[in-house]
Amino acid sequence: MTWLNRFFNGLRGANKAVLIALYAVIIAICFVAVIFRYVLNDSLTWAEELSRYLFIAMVFLGAAYVVPENGHLRMDVIYLSLSHRVRRIIDIITVLCAVFFLTYAVKALWIGVLLVGRQRWSSLPLPMRWAYIPMLIGAILSFVYLVEIVLRNGREPRHAVEAAKGQLADGGKRS
Repeated sequence: MTWLNRFFNGLRGANKAVLIALYAVIIAICFVAVIFRYVLNDSLTWAEELSRYLFIAMVFLGAAYVVPENGHLRMDVIYLSLSHRVRRIIDIITVLCAVFFLTYAVKALWIGVLLVGRQRWSSLPLPMRWAYIPMLIGAILSFVYLVEIVLRNGREPRHAVEAAKGQLADGGKRS
């Protein structure tokens, strides 16, 4: 295993750990908010806002996490029925569109982080940029993972494509 593979594996491991931690924190916040609201008859004003921003962070970081695993949606029935050459052309177009989108997203999110500057959340004394930074990190990670795909030459292992074709032939049933 090369140092680059170890780097990307470590990055994905850290990304996964952060996603699990965010999920656990969101569950804990929602649980405490429900207890306070229905048992103690006192609502926590900050719980809804914090859990919302943590969920947004989880979405952006999770979207980055599935990039190297081809986890985003696509029409496998159509894609896998095409020839290898046509699939490669579609992959190249997809990567170019993703690079364009992520470049624009990183630029827009960076501007957003700078614009919110010293603004505060409505219920917590936290800088608003803390809500934008995970989105920026998620977009940057997506871009980095896209670079990893390009470095790996964007090829799916043959057995993965054949297994997916086999699942489609079996009606989508998994063994």
